[in-house]
Amino acid sequence: MNLEGKTCGVCDKGRLHRFTDEISKGVHVDAYKCDYAGHVSYDRNVMEKVEALYRQVAQERHVVKIGSSVAVPIPAGIAKSLNLKPKERVYVTSEDNKIIIHPSPS
Repeated sequence: MNLEGKTCGVCDKGRLHRFTDEISKGVHVDAYKCDYAGHVSYDRNVMEKVEALYRQVAQERHVVKIGSSVAVPIPAGIAKSLNLKPKERVYVTSEDNKIIIHPSPS
């Protein structure tokens, strides 16, 4: 389905224009960006492929409440590959609707 020129389904103000989006390092797909607010949309076929790719490489976790904050447990395999230890300091930021966790510099 071609979404070029259609009204953005998120803000209902902008028009969608085709571009190539990098959804993961080295993985590029056709996408559509709103010229008003920058929202990104994908057609159904691309979205199904993206979801299948994420299911293969991502591990689902549930957000838990700890005091007045929320937390997401990091899978053991990922923590081990990054050499993360309990109580180690990390920095948490957000960018492009993603959570980014950086280990503290040594």
